[in-house]
Amino acid sequence: MFTGNKAMIMRECERRNSVRRVCDGTVDHTTFFHNIRGDLLISGYIAANTTLLANMITEYMKRGDMPTIVLSGHNELFEFLRQRQSAGEINRVMISDPTDRNYHPFYGMNAQKLLHFVHLAAEAQGFSLLMDQVLQYAAAALNIVSASYPMSLPAFTKLLKNDDDFISAYALQLGLSNVIADIIRGNHEAGVILRRALEKLEEVFEDVYDGEKDTKYNFQSGAQGDVAVMAFYSVSADQKILNSYLKEELFFTLKRVPKIRVIVDEMEVDNVEEDELVKFLFQMKRQGKVELIFVSKNAGESAGSMQINFSNVVLSTHEEPAVMENLTKALWGTYQYSFPAPAAGAPPALFFSFKTTVHWGIATEERLRVRAVDLYGQQGVFRRSSDLLALKTTANDNIYLVSSSRFLPTGAQLPAVSGIGW
Repeated sequence: MFTGNKAMIMRECERRNSVRRVCDGTVDHTTFFHNIRGDLLISGYIAANTTLLANMITEYMKRGDMPTIVLSGHNELFEFLRQRQSAGEINRVMISDPTDRNYHPFYGMNAQKLLHFVHLAAEAQGFSLLMDQVLQYAAAALNIVSASYPMSLPAFTKLLKNDDDFISAYALQLGLSNVIADIIRGNHEAGVILRRALEKLEEVFEDVYDGEKDTKYNFQSGAQGDVAVMAFYSVSADQKILNSYLKEELFFTLKRVPKIRVIVDEMEVDNVEEDELVKFLFQMKRQGKVELIFVSKNAGESAGSMQINFSNVVLSTHEEPAVMENLTKALWGTYQYSFPAPAAGAPPALFFSFKTTVHWGIATEERLRVRAVDLYGQQGVFRRSSDLLALKTTANDNIYLVSSSRFLPTGAQLPAVSGIGW
């Protein structure tokens, strides 16, 4: 009796489907972070695992290859790092957050940059009509500051705590031009607006900065010093202004060191398509000046229209399977999936056959290299539990499906996900 050609067709389909290059793997997070090199994307529920992120930062710190800057809004991550530093497990870590407000805004920048942010802060408060006078007053005051102190926000605000008569007299005492003193004395209303703009800037940095402390520490000084990891609380009352500032700060830091590593933990943005920091980080990533570690519960949403091409990836389940599949398509694309199907038309009659022999052919359809069904675990009575991670490295073109219980820190598990459907 003839059984047809299905076995041969299945073998050919298997051969063709090998171009997908998705296979089972096993690795723990410590080994993974220790061995990878280059940019890294972490997306999905795994991004909320604070212990995992702290362990990742620790592994990067041990390398000592370049300054590492951590931008995060998660206080628990900073507490993890602080506890490890107190225990002597890590060192050379500077943390700027509501507990340690040691950051020195605008230190090492030029007057033009500070004037730009005075402009932004004044506009944010609705002061647009007198902007020319405000900037003229501010430029004169900055000339006075720079004659005695390095440029910075605390030095600027300290001078402007005095009244106009004192400031103009101080300018003359320093030997500065009468023009500067006249600008200060003749623009009282502009001076009032400037002081309000500076109050706004201080609010932007209030969780990382103490105006009474002259720390001289920021990313520029830390990168040139003996600081391995600079952790910064990156949530602000005015996120747009803070992100714009961080872009400038990273720009000036790259003038002092050839390359930096930036770990972005769940980036806060007002408008991802217009955010200066997001654009800058991806631009510097493409140019090889920033090694970007991008961590988000939904990287597709956080990165907006930025091209998401990371050499290393850790991908876990997302709240919505369709969201995750949009991300895998952007990362790894699709392939032609081959499968056996009955051939069209009736096969010729065979004299010695008692049954009709079914002839099979190869059918194809476009599929994602990694689908939601690959990562979401076995179907239970009420829900489907998430168990697998998709990992990609620079080692080869394979994507590995790894058990989350094997990869995650001891005792940590990915959450169960209910209501899954495809």
